[in-house]
Amino acid sequence: MTKNKIIVVGAGAWGGWSAYMLQRAGYEVTLIDKEGPGHERAGSGGKTRIIRMAYGGSQVYTDMVDRSFRLWEHYCEAWSEDFYHEKGSLWMFRGVDPAYATLSQPLMREKGYALNKVGLDQVAKRYPQIYLKDITSAFYEPKVGYLEASRACKVVKAKFEEAGGTYVNNKVISIEGSSKVEAVICEDGMRLVADQFVFACGPWMKALFPDLNSVINITRQEVYYYQSPPGHSGDDLPIWLEFREGDHMYYGIPDHFDQGFKLAYDQRDWSLDPDKDDRGVTQVILKEMSAVVANRFPDLKGAELLKHHTCVYESSLDGHYIMDRPDKFSNAVMLCGSSGHGFKMGPAVGEMVVSRLRDQKPFPEEFRRERLNGMRQAKSPYEA
Repeated sequence: MTKNKIIVVGAGAWGGWSAYMLQRAGYEVTLIDKEGPGHERAGSGGKTRIIRMAYGGSQVYTDMVDRSFRLWEHYCEAWSEDFYHEKGSLWMFRGVDPAYATLSQPLMREKGYALNKVGLDQVAKRYPQIYLKDITSAFYEPKVGYLEASRACKVVKAKFEEAGGTYVNNKVISIEGSSKVEAVICEDGMRLVADQFVFACGPWMKALFPDLNSVINITRQEVYYYQSPPGHSGDDLPIWLEFREGDHMYYGIPDHFDQGFKLAYDQRDWSLDPDKDDRGVTQVILKEMSAVVANRFPDLKGAELLKHHTCVYESSLDGHYIMDRPDKFSNAVMLCGSSGHGFKMGPAVGEMVVSRLRDQKPFPEEFRRERLNGMRQAKSPYEA
């Protein structure tokens, strides 16, 4: 019997895992990406991504992260790869209700995970490096770590090829077909035909599906690595995440891989063209973020900036994923809106794609494209 042929466009976290899982499920899969898995310009690029269970009371995300934790651990062991580095995390809330944490607790307990409220005096004693006078509540989540992002994408692509998959280094520029996709056309004129198609090309999705222009925003998210003073390494401090008044969120990883003290943020105020815009340091953002890190970790005031990386995010209007069939094509799946919190769930997404294409199991209702019709931009509480 002839194998069903599938083309996956995009070799980031979602596309790479989908291609790998589909190939292992018995399909004949071709994975296409212009610049390669986990490249610096992609949404899945960069050194690290946080993986954690707390999800503000969302059942669907809690389930997906739980499954992803198990799959990351399985493949780390099966492939003899150490992608996951467990550090624990400190959630801090400054002048805001800690509902994100309290709503997460019962769902986490059901799955055997902990998120414990801790007294600020305990935090001060354990982590004197942290300024706490403006913090109003704190929680500790032990089962939190960071994943090696770019490296993991490269290994998944290699394992996909080992399983018999075909990788094509090219850029898809258009889709041929009416009620179904007949082929994808690459910039060098290559025409690739398959029975089914999975599109997971991050910030480049809108070029292939113009109807996403009104529901997907592309933004720059700058990441900074500061020179770490003594006592601020990954052995001294946990991963930290902080919610502040004004709907702001910041998070970071203490010095890891000798890269420096990592600081990132969740703000969607700065747009980015993934192909044309400069990705250098933006002084207004650097000034704002340096003030944040100096406020929370006073010994980092005036710290040297060792490294900078501009991530490109593609986010839906409400911050939730889009996992659905495009209106126009009956034999295609689109996966987008993942930025900010999607990397960690790559393995679970890959399994969900297999279930959708093989068993016709629908994606969660929360991720249907039609929910965004007529919606205005809304802040998602699920980022990082």
